[in-house]
Amino acid sequence: MGKKSTGNDPSILPPMQLTSLARSFLKVAESIDSAINNRDYDSTINHTTCTIDQQNTQQLLMVLIDTRAYSYAMQGQMDLAVADAHKMMSLPSMLPNGYLRKADILKMNGELQEAIKVYNDGLQKTPPEEKNKIFIQQLKNGLKEARIQNKEPVDFISKLPPEIVNNNIMPRLEQSTKEVCSQVSRVWHKKIMDYQDRWSNLFVDDDNQETLRVFNTIPSTEYNIKQLTISTESNTIPITCFRYMRNGYLNKLESLKIKVTKIDIKKRLLNMTTVPTAFWQTRQTLTTLDLDFGSNTNLIKLADLIMTCTNLTKSSFTTTMPLAKIIGNFSTMKRHEALIDLQIKAKLITGKDIEPMLQQCQQIRRLVMNTCDETVFDVITRQADNLEILGYNLNASNGPIEELQTERNNKSKKGLQKLYTNNGGTNISVKKILPLIYKNKATLVTLYAMIASITETELWDLYSTYPDFTLDKIEELTFWCHPGIQHFMLRAIRDTTTLKIMHIVYLADSEELVATLKILPILSTIELSRVHSIKCTPSLCRLFEHYRLFSVPNNFQQPSLTFVDLFRSDAITDDLLSKLTTIKTLNKISLCDLKNVSTEGFNNMISKLSDRSKKGD
Repeated sequence: MGKKSTGNDPSILPPMQLTSLARSFLKVAESIDSAINNRDYDSTINHTTCTIDQQNTQQLLMVLIDTRAYSYAMQGQMDLAVADAHKMMSLPSMLPNGYLRKADILKMNGELQEAIKVYNDGLQKTPPEEKNKIFIQQLKNGLKEARIQNKEPVDFISKLPPEIVNNNIMPRLEQSTKEVCSQVSRVWHKKIMDYQDRWSNLFVDDDNQETLRVFNTIPSTEYNIKQLTISTESNTIPITCFRYMRNGYLNKLESLKIKVTKIDIKKRLLNMTTVPTAFWQTRQTLTTLDLDFGSNTNLIKLADLIMTCTNLTKSSFTTTMPLAKIIGNFSTMKRHEALIDLQIKAKLITGKDIEPMLQQCQQIRRLVMNTCDETVFDVITRQADNLEILGYNLNASNGPIEELQTERNNKSKKGLQKLYTNNGGTNISVKKILPLIYKNKATLVTLYAMIASITETELWDLYSTYPDFTLDKIEELTFWCHPGIQHFMLRAIRDTTTLKIMHIVYLADSEELVATLKILPILSTIELSRVHSIKCTPSLCRLFEHYRLFSVPNNFQQPSLTFVDLFRSDAITDDLLSKLTTIKTLNKISLCDLKNVSTEGFNNMISKLSDRSKKGD
């Protein structure tokens, strides 16, 4: 019995309808036909496999195997489809049908030479009997079409079933690749533009006309946009974006990054209710927001935005104005239970600005703020009990701080684990930052603190106020060794067994530093920055001599010094570099702007390291 096309897909003949075979199998046949017509190929494969196992009638078996082969092919599982075609070819009664199915599969897959060979084989091996007449004609038609396609360029996108294009090809293409493909032909353009998830992650900028065109057609299409980034210099696109949100065109939006420069509300470019309504419409889905207010203070207040978007988990807010201008009134809102990651950059941030916000957002675990004054530390100490990562006035030299792990480790004790302050600029008063450090001394793993120097009287006051101050869990410590504060911090780590990385900036007393490091377990990294006093050189030489003695490579995973970073330090000399070459566990050395290192000293270090490498030390 020949195959009759149902119009499902012109690139491959569908199987014959099963309901014509036997009324006894009508129920299962109808289920399979329904699955085929609905392109539910998983169900088709399951139904046919079960029925194949139960039936002995060869004719029904042929149709079932053929139907499964067709379904495999429509899902892009070509190997399984060809395997079923071979099963049909192994039985004399199914021989022509098997050749026809295999050739169709190869042709659909673009393997035209192989398809032509299979069509010819099928015509040669199919007996010229009346029952095979339809198959022979279909083999001839397929052979003719394959030969034509083999001589002409084939637009494979137009030949493939929509399921393969949408499920197997589109998800694997980058947005930039899809933009190029959309310009190849009208067929490609339509296929790509009709793909609903095509623009699930949309980046709109002034240089990409395709994404601008897509953005402008959002109201008349269903792009299912989940992540949207607006990076344009003009306000037209951001204003339009808020209108789309307000009107419900972005009702699946999960992540939004948008920058808004100066908008004059008085000129009616944007209604005062547009932005609040826009966020109200996306409140159920929006979880990540990066909003740059520019100099606008009337678009929406921060309190209203956070109160509206109750599922917001990660937010970043930037403004060129003081935070007080956009903060709003947090006293009227309920506690926000979802927000765990918050970043704010403003012209000025004070403790008074952030206290109402922290009171209502108690679940914040990562807080990064730029251009703060010291009063924020008092508020954070009182209000942010769930905080794990804090960044204070970070700059480019700090580098990016790590992202928050989504799931909190239930085994870890609640408390601040990582504290980063500014690198350069204004030192922080010890009276402001130390209460926060002391409160979290049992949980701090990383501390990067630019603390101001203190007098001897202030040092003894600290000992009196914090007699049990230690950093027992610290693994990475960076601090400015100003007078007074150096002694206080070194005393806090002298009994630690966890310290691995230490970065010293300036150095008030090199003897004290070296004495402390020699009683600590071996560090893996030592960084020295701006150690300018040449009087420090002998002490540092003794320190590296100490590490030389513990630099015997071992197989017991014992701690060993592997990295030394020396930055803009006049105390670093040729002799000290020579000492470094004797530490056999070192695998990385970084040198920058060392005025007292000569070319000869540098070359000597390189020569010794090279000799050590050749010897395999």
